[in-house]
Amino acid sequence: IVIVGLTTLAVAAHQLLAPSRYRSVAQVQVELVDEVGTNQADVNSRNEQRVANAVRLYRSRASAERVIADLSLLEDQAFLAELGDVPESQNALMQAATNRLLAITSVSSELGSDLIQVAATTRSPALSARIANQYPESVRVVRNSHSNQRRQELLASLKSEQASRADDAETAARELSEFRARTGMLVGAGSEEDLQQINRIAVEAASASAASSGSASRSAGISNAARLRSTAQATSAAVQQLERQQSELIAEQARLGATFGPNHPDVQRVNSQLSSVNSALTSEQARARAAANEVASADAARMSALARSDAAMDAARASRLQGTLASMTAKAYQNNENMAELSQLQRASMLADTAYAKIADRIEQIEAQMQLQGVNTLVVSPAVPDFDRISPEPLKMVLLALLGSGVIAVLIAFARDLIDDRLRTAAQIRRFVNVPTLGMLPMIQSGVSDKIDENLVLRNPQSLYGEAARSAYAELRALSPNSKSQSVLITSPLPGDGKSTVSLTMAAAAVSMGQTAVVVDLDLRRHGLLQTLQNELDTPDIVDVITGQADLDALLSNPSPDMIEWHRKGEQSEEEKPRIVLLSANRPVSDPASILTSYRLTQLIEKLSQLFDKVIINAPAALAVRDARAMCDYTDNTVVVAHWGQTTVDQMKATLELLGDQVNGVVYNHVDYAEHARRKYGDSVQFYMEASEYYVDDVPEKISFLDQVRRLFRRSPRVA
Repeated sequence: IVIVGLTTLAVAAHQLLAPSRYRSVAQVQVELVDEVGTNQADVNSRNEQRVANAVRLYRSRASAERVIADLSLLEDQAFLAELGDVPESQNALMQAATNRLLAITSVSSELGSDLIQVAATTRSPALSARIANQYPESVRVVRNSHSNQRRQELLASLKSEQASRADDAETAARELSEFRARTGMLVGAGSEEDLQQINRIAVEAASASAASSGSASRSAGISNAARLRSTAQATSAAVQQLERQQSELIAEQARLGATFGPNHPDVQRVNSQLSSVNSALTSEQARARAAANEVASADAARMSALARSDAAMDAARASRLQGTLASMTAKAYQNNENMAELSQLQRASMLADTAYAKIADRIEQIEAQMQLQGVNTLVVSPAVPDFDRISPEPLKMVLLALLGSGVIAVLIAFARDLIDDRLRTAAQIRRFVNVPTLGMLPMIQSGVSDKIDENLVLRNPQSLYGEAARSAYAELRALSPNSKSQSVLITSPLPGDGKSTVSLTMAAAAVSMGQTAVVVDLDLRRHGLLQTLQNELDTPDIVDVITGQADLDALLSNPSPDMIEWHRKGEQSEEEKPRIVLLSANRPVSDPASILTSYRLTQLIEKLSQLFDKVIINAPAALAVRDARAMCDYTDNTVVVAHWGQTTVDQMKATLELLGDQVNGVVYNHVDYAEHARRKYGDSVQFYMEASEYYVDDVPEKISFLDQVRRLFRRSPRVA
């Protein structure tokens, strides 16, 4: 409740006092990569990276400083109002302005979108719009200024390197040209083309030589063939005419001879004509054969001359090719000898040209990039002044604060319960150490009286404290129901848990119920409540009693049985009332172990048990010294006092582990009944308010809200 109340009040006050703020938003689009034919997943990844890089650049301090400079915000009163206290130093002012601009500006993007949202929130709608719209231009200037500066530096370095590479390339080309001129090796010389050319010429030379031999053989063959040509069938026109006449006359001779006989004049005439024709035919045939022989001789001479000419031409060509082949072969061997040096010069020239070309391409690329206009972001929706304020929103924020603080308070409460190991209930005692809880004594708001007979149980027996004390005493007495006298050791885990108060309370409860009781203070190392009371009484020092310097029988008379009637009738005088007897030391004892020997302690307890119904022994804290463990063996019962809300589970476990099974129960001391009831543990204390009419004193009221606030800043006091 305290957390919820304080948080809600703080938020409400802040919202009511906060100035109005206005927000303007500009939408900026990032140019994405759109490559056809590439892996789409890789393109999407690169585009997401481009958007993320743009967002980072928009959020950078350099961009914020550029916006401040471009808009002259250090001279803008509306922006200076956002700063509050303006630093005097210029550097401090720029630092504060940059921090404030980054605080009032937000840059965001959605996954899968190419849009960036730039939002500015200030007390002025116009100022918010100006800042949101200025960001894209300022970011472009920042990006280009830095990138162009780097490119200029790189370009100067590349141009210097280019000049050096150009000189190297020119030197290498000149050396290669001079070597070719000196060795006569043109481009391609010394390569496989030389061998191919030599092979082609060798083939041509062989072919020409073969052709020459063939032409010579053909010439001889033609001459011989011309001589072997027959002229027997040579003919002419005259021969052919005479042969026709001869045929006609032979036919006519045969016809006439068959008709007239051989001696007929016509037959004789035909025979004479036939003889003349045969003679002329023989002469003409001789002339025809002579003419044919002349023609054949002329043709043979011509063909022989042609064959000899072809043979001479082929022989000359073969000789020329052989000479060329020999010359080229010699040159090839010479080129082969120069090839190693030529290759080295060629490689050097090629490397120099390649290096120069790469540097030239890089220079051209950088110059092209420097000439690019625009940026890779474009304002698609500029910001406009929005006069609807976004804050403060008192109702919304108060509700959120109420809900949020409520959740936090619940979580804190759960966490506190989880980590809080302090003991407060009987259920905790039973669960953690498995012993019963004998009682829960309320805390005494007025404190413990410095007079032993003014104990609250005796002074106001019907009070809440008195009823709780008698209830605890009843549980304590039930531990030894059949014993006439009962000795009880009361200890606690640590000093300050209230064991002295509980010891007096149990003795007072015994007296109020008509029994006699003595409180024996054996916590002699420290000056506590009982030693303070001892100094006010006329009773012997316990050290003197134990050492035999004081007579216990003489100083402590056995109370008469008539004293018991005081509790019922109230007729005895003040001197006859049952009273609490206290045995303690007047001052702390540095070495009580030397005094409290087992024999002396046993004798003391036995003697007191004979004189009193209840012997209450106030032992030292169990975790401080080991005296309490030794004293447990000489008493009937042992009770451990737990300080409500202070004693932890570990302290109680350590105490019971030290005391062993001698512990009969636990008594809670200094119980805050109101707080206990508020926590609703479900025991009888939770309902004490409903039984308040049984008590005559003022019952603790339930805790109010202000009381809870006070408890947050108040430290619980330690008790005796």
